[in-house]
Amino acid sequence: MLPQLVAAVIGVVSLPLYLRFLGYEMNAVWLYVTVLNGMFGFADLGLGMAVGRYVGVALGNKDREALQAYWGTGNAMIVPFLTAMAFLFMGIGVWLGPKWFNVSPQNIFLLRECFVAGGFGLFFAYYSQYWNILAQAHLDFKFVGILRVVCTLAQIIPTVILAALTKNPFLLVVWSSFIGLLQLLAFVWHGRTHYKLGFHFRSARLARAREMSAYIGKNFLGLIVASAFGQIDRVMLGRFAAHVSFVNYTWAANIGSRLQGLSVSVMSPVFFNSARAGGDRNASAAKIYNDTFQFVIDWYLLAALWVSLWHPVLLRVWLAHSMGAQLGQQTAALVAPLLVPLVIASCISAISSISSAQLPSINRLGTVVIFCIIGGLLTVDCVLIGWNHHGIVGAAYGFLIARVANIAQDLFTIRLVKAGGWLDLHTWKKFAAQGVVAALFGSAYFFAQKDSYWLLFPALLHGSSVALWILRRHIMKLLGITETIQAC
Repeated sequence: MLPQLVAAVIGVVSLPLYLRFLGYEMNAVWLYVTVLNGMFGFADLGLGMAVGRYVGVALGNKDREALQAYWGTGNAMIVPFLTAMAFLFMGIGVWLGPKWFNVSPQNIFLLRECFVAGGFGLFFAYYSQYWNILAQAHLDFKFVGILRVVCTLAQIIPTVILAALTKNPFLLVVWSSFIGLLQLLAFVWHGRTHYKLGFHFRSARLARAREMSAYIGKNFLGLIVASAFGQIDRVMLGRFAAHVSFVNYTWAANIGSRLQGLSVSVMSPVFFNSARAGGDRNASAAKIYNDTFQFVIDWYLLAALWVSLWHPVLLRVWLAHSMGAQLGQQTAALVAPLLVPLVIASCISAISSISSAQLPSINRLGTVVIFCIIGGLLTVDCVLIGWNHHGIVGAAYGFLIARVANIAQDLFTIRLVKAGGWLDLHTWKKFAAQGVVAALFGSAYFFAQKDSYWLLFPALLHGSSVALWILRRHIMKLLGITETIQAC
């Protein structure tokens, strides 16, 4: 979770700085490249998850020959496909980018330059992710965490400096691509050194490709669907909304995405431990789901309630002190009505990451694809209806309503593996307890204005007290209190 947490904190802190240094249009140009990149989630052909699953099975069976064959076959397939996808990204960006996204005529060439540089970044990022999966299949999460923390800091901090010095989004994209290359080289070195696995093109076998083909096909279809609908709200608003509205919506969505990104840290352990599970698979799957759900629900419930309750003063502190009082207050007023629905929506999506990781591991990838299609179509309809009736705020609430598809996927998984999750009475006791605590601290609004700095005190007390309660067992264990009680 550490790299995701670092990325979330650094990302949130840096958001207003990019706008301050780049301005609305240059910031939008940079975000357009990011949005299109998000629609290329299928760029690895679905091989990452597929090969990771088979590598996990081979490791569980201690079959070194099969391990090399699966890995080499995946390498032989992914390199040419990723190369083709990188050029396709450049072509679409250069050709359709200026026609779809709102950009002034004098910045069309700059937008095209950014898409070309982004194509190289796409290749490095997705091939790096492929090698990342190799480390995760070996349950080497410590190395993955350290490397991603270093790369996150090396990417974001210099891009903020470049934005301040040059005000040129092209240089930001180039630097991000360069860090992607360094991360790839680090993963390759680690794989060769610690797992004795290189590219192994000579170990590639047609028989292994055929064996994985059905799973790869379903995963590829799922990635296409997820990529098409993953940022469909921002793609639509990039067409309809003006620069200011698009940037403010993307800001609020980015904060939600940072929170949701923390759930990525549980997906790999859920996926690879479920793939390795032996014996009574249903019992193992249920335990993995229940343990992970109960851990995740505490934190995302706190995040949703805390942001919803204290966002006026949080936005004032965050934006006014990083953008200047006048611009900060104006931006806070525009972001505030978008932040609550988008953060809640992201928390719901984050919780469903557990089922999204577990279903493929028990060979139910097709089910994930179906739910993804339903959720994507529902998002298009709800965002469009919300935009037509209530503008950018309506679009945000439309996105929230569409998260009902994520809850439906969770309920299907819970029934399939006979888990608890949303149907566990303990879960709703947590909702009630945190709701009461939030209401008690929220009574501070009777004594201060909604964005008063005095509200920072109850906000910090609220967040820290609930966090300490969630961590109480870990703290007691760390301090040796649990052992002392048991000894007595």
